[in-house]
Amino acid sequence: MKIVETISKQVDKLLLDYNNLKAEKTALEEKIKELVNENDKLERNNQDMILKIDTLLKKEKLNEQS
Repeated sequence: MKIVETISKQVDKLLLDYNNLKAEKTALEEKIKELVNENDKLERNNQDMILKIDTLLKKEKLNEQS
């Protein structure tokens, strides 16, 4: 019986560890989604800034030619 109790305790511990890891995985996946969204937002902002800079440089170049 002692072996059964030991194995049962080990199984319970493994199940607890599994559930903890599963919860941690879910939290990490959510964090990844948040970081991906933030990265996408920053990329869009960078593209907007590059476009604005390019537009300003073109305007400046036209003004210099006039």
